[in-house]
Amino acid sequence: MKTEIKVASRTKLFSEDVAYFEANVNYTIIHYYQGKNKIVATTIGQIHERIGEESVLYGLIELILSITNLLLSVRIIIVTKQYENKYLQKKKKTIKQHLREIF
Repeated sequence: MKTEIKVASRTKLFSEDVAYFEANVNYTIIHYYQGKNKIVATTIGQIHERIGEESVLYGLIELILSITNLLLSVRIIIVTKQYENKYLQKKKKTIKQHLREIF
């Protein structure tokens, strides 16, 4: 049974024709089994909301969203660690300067 999904204002697709989705911040690239692809100005989250849980693509999009959130979390941790390292280095320099002034 083919499930029809509305992915944009005038774009509908059948779930069985989609190979995979490529998610970006403000748009999604839909890759079809025929080798074609289509860019839609719809986020992967919006497409996820439009797909029923019985659809074949529901699990795939759940996985994409989980991986995207994981990568975002990892990026936040890396940026935080970089900031902490810079802060600690600056703090060590400040402490050394104070010790030099005292002695």
